[in-house]
Amino acid sequence: MIDTPTETQQQPSARQIHSLIGEALPVETSLTPLKGFKLDLTANPGFQKVFFAARCDCGTAGLLSVEVSPEKTLEELKRAVPELARRLLLQAESFYSMPCEAHAGMRMGSAQVGTPGKQGR
Repeated sequence: MIDTPTETQQQPSARQIHSLIGEALPVETSLTPLKGFKLDLTANPGFQKVFFAARCDCGTAGLLSVEVSPEKTLEELKRAVPELARRLLLQAESFYSMPCEAHAGMRMGSAQVGTPGKQGR
């Protein structure tokens, strides 16, 4: 008899990760899941990486991400979702607290960061 893993023992898919984290975010959040977006710039090869966008009124979009270890099961992910959502919101808060001048530098590829001033939202 071959043991097949139950749903909670399998590695979660990117769709499941997006869905679970999206459900854990506050309703009024401005974060947008980027389903199907793939960028492999992780220091953790093999990790499942999902992306969200944070958009500022100045026109800049910040790329935020969450990584999930390939050893994590769906059940473990479900338990970790509140913390993953909290960390994603901290990333967004950091992006929104940057001055729009810094956002402009990000868009232009500049390494310079603007002086504190107008908030990103």
